[in-house]
Amino acid sequence: MRKTVNIAVTVFISLAIIALGAFVFRQAYLRFWETLCDFGRSVAYYFCGIFGIEHSIVPTVTEYSKVLQWDTLFPSDFEGFQSSAAKYFGLLFSKDNFTAWGRTVAGTLGNAAKIFSILLPCIVILIFAVKRLYAKGNNGHNKDTVPLRLFKKIMAVTYQPVKRFALSYFAFLKEHGAVWICWLVLWTFHLNAASVVFGALAYYFYFAVSFDFANLYVQICKLFIDLHFIFRHFPWWVLVLAVYPLFHRWRKRIAVNRLRHNEARNCGFINELPIVTMACGSMGKKKTTIITDMTLSQEVMFRQRALEILQKNDMKFPYFPWLAFELELRKCMEYGTVYNLATVKEWVKLKERRFLKHKDAARQLYGYDYTRYGLFYDDALKISSLFDVLSTYAQAYFLYITESSLIVSNYAVRTDNAVLSNGNFPVWTTDFFSETKRKSRHSHILDFDVLRLGKKVLEHNPNAGSFEFGVVAITEIGKERGNNLELREVKKGNEETNQKNDLFNSWLKMCRHSATIDNYPFIKVFTDEQRPESWGADSRDLCDILYITATGEQRLALPFYTLEEMFSEWAFNRFIRLYYDFRFRRGDNTLWVYILKSITAWIWKRHIKIYNRYGYSILKIEKERGTMDGKKEKKKYYLMNAKIYANRFSTDCFSDYFNELAKKSKVGLKDYLEYATEKASVEELKMQNSYFISNLYRQDKS
Repeated sequence: MRKTVNIAVTVFISLAIIALGAFVFRQAYLRFWETLCDFGRSVAYYFCGIFGIEHSIVPTVTEYSKVLQWDTLFPSDFEGFQSSAAKYFGLLFSKDNFTAWGRTVAGTLGNAAKIFSILLPCIVILIFAVKRLYAKGNNGHNKDTVPLRLFKKIMAVTYQPVKRFALSYFAFLKEHGAVWICWLVLWTFHLNAASVVFGALAYYFYFAVSFDFANLYVQICKLFIDLHFIFRHFPWWVLVLAVYPLFHRWRKRIAVNRLRHNEARNCGFINELPIVTMACGSMGKKKTTIITDMTLSQEVMFRQRALEILQKNDMKFPYFPWLAFELELRKCMEYGTVYNLATVKEWVKLKERRFLKHKDAARQLYGYDYTRYGLFYDDALKISSLFDVLSTYAQAYFLYITESSLIVSNYAVRTDNAVLSNGNFPVWTTDFFSETKRKSRHSHILDFDVLRLGKKVLEHNPNAGSFEFGVVAITEIGKERGNNLELREVKKGNEETNQKNDLFNSWLKMCRHSATIDNYPFIKVFTDEQRPESWGADSRDLCDILYITATGEQRLALPFYTLEEMFSEWAFNRFIRLYYDFRFRRGDNTLWVYILKSITAWIWKRHIKIYNRYGYSILKIEKERGTMDGKKEKKKYYLMNAKIYANRFSTDCFSDYFNELAKKSKVGLKDYLEYATEKASVEELKMQNSYFISNLYRQDKS
């Protein structure tokens, strides 16, 4: 039914547009036919002139239009134009002209003053009446007033159906783009725009042979005459609806480019960091935020680096059928015979052994003509065999194509990178600032046993030894690993697993060996803690320490938003004061508050979305080596709202532990005893269960 209605409306609109062309814009079609004839003669004149063909063609593009009148706009020649221009400017700056202009302005201002004098008392009376009406308090909780109920009923049968139909019809047009494209073409002819294009082409072909500069004035006059037709019939009210969206689209593009530039600067900073990085700062300094942001960027950079390795190794053997190689590798990944870098290497070695044994290029090399294109590559440093390159390519492809997060963390991190594939080479969409919705995936749960080369917490852990590459994010690393002072009583020879016998530090020192592809380590470890000393020196020495010294205020990448921001904040603050004063006095719902709240909520929602989409802040950082004996280097890091605050992680990642404790308890804050006076009594001091107070009274007893 809805589809039938949409088709009927489309047919009706199309017939109306055609009727407008036949009865209102008929002159534009006559002018188009005229320019089409001019174009045909000019093309014929051009080809005859180019190829030296004798002809008697007389181009008509040099003549004025016989359809549209020209004498009312411009003189017929350039001399007449000069004379008319001199007279015009003489009249424009004359005393009589300025006097007439002053009278017109005075008359307009006088009429405006009359209207204002009539409206002002009405506005004052309205404000006074509303204040008197809403000054009366009540407790009619959540009850709609009669005007509001009437307004909702009227909107339910008028505005809401129209809105639903309009949204449905716009979706229909979006789905069937040919419809509105045809309408656009028709309006191009209606408004004489097609004549402008063909008229310009006609003169171009004529001028390319004749070089008739003297006729340029005629062409300019004809252009203004054609444009005059457009300006006379163009529905200028459309610009109100079209100009601002185009302007907003333009500045959105600028804002997104600025955010992408900031992201590129962040990536450059991250690339300077060693494999292990530790962010430090007091509570609320965005330590976990910055390591999460770096983790998200590093995951994207790993994919990009893997792609670079693929591209460079592809060029080493440009005639090798890489697609066939990739498809077989993907099938092995789907069947589970290849599931990590180690098995990828073994798979290529098996292929090499089979080839060396059978020399079957059709099966093992997918028909690659190795006798013609060779099996070795010389880069002036070393000679690599085809299978060496295949091994590197397969590892990079395995990392690139893995359709899961490359992040392993002890807290959840959401990513929305997506892979696009038509069955050929896949492409990752990794833009953090795209408005396209993508399916989310989350980081892998960090089983610390996979990072322990020594004893494991879970004996015979099936995950042990499986971690090769990826981004490791560990929040509150000091609470997990402890510092030298805390581990003083811990013994390496204990039977149970501890920080001294699990060889986690050894893994940190050697982790790049399992993750290196083509001499690039595909591993990064990001950690955070309030103080660098909270983590033992043996591990901390491997790090760069990032001290977050200051968190900048919110900035906006979107240009020309100042006035809109001022208006949004003024409307919100003005309404909030009125609204909560109203809520204090009354409990019912009124029409006036309903309308004001709807408008203000829409304005504020738009304002918040702008800042969430295009806002960013700058963290001031001091970078220092983990040995803490070097000079601190000042840096900046950009936190873009659309990237890091798009529901990426939870700052209270350990809150469920405390939730379980609270649920087991039978009391809450209001159940705590209060002090009786401004000074605590002895009994009240003892109720604190304080080490300090307990020691004081313990000493008194002794």
